[in-house]
Amino acid sequence: MRFYRFGAAMVLVMAAWLTPRARAQDEGDDCGTAVVAEDDDNQGDDDAQGDENGCGMMVVEVDDEQGEEVDDMDDNGNPEDDVEIDVDEMAQSGPNAGTMLTFHTAQNGSFIVKGLPKGRVTISATRVHNGSTSVGSAKRGMREHRTRRMRLRLHPTQ
Repeated sequence: MRFYRFGAAMVLVMAAWLTPRARAQDEGDDCGTAVVAEDDDNQGDDDAQGDENGCGMMVVEVDDEQGEEVDDMDDNGNPEDDVEIDVDEMAQSGPNAGTMLTFHTAQNGSFIVKGLPKGRVTISATRVHNGSTSVGSAKRGMREHRTRRMRLRLHPTQ
């Protein structure tokens, strides 16, 4: 009987010891598998440290040639997704470590990129608006559990 109690106690000790370790390994190790972009509705938490999954998050403000924030809408007030966004990052962590992650989307102006692993991210934007094309690009270092901010100023193409 004493052996069974000792065995049961050891199982509980091992379970209590391994659970936090497994949870710590799970946090952030999906970063880079599902990179997404969404409109920046200015409703986000300014003190957020990464996205809801513990991955890196980049809040990008896209500014036009005059330094005004781009927020393109049609005559009916619907977003005009005329800003083409490319995100490139050499992942240094997560299941894609050592590979170049690429992501493309269209937005109507400022946006948020979520799901970023540790690495150096390059964000490029091309806007075709009223017959004119403007471009901009910037690089930033990323880490899990961090939110970075970037102002991307567009310049006319020659």
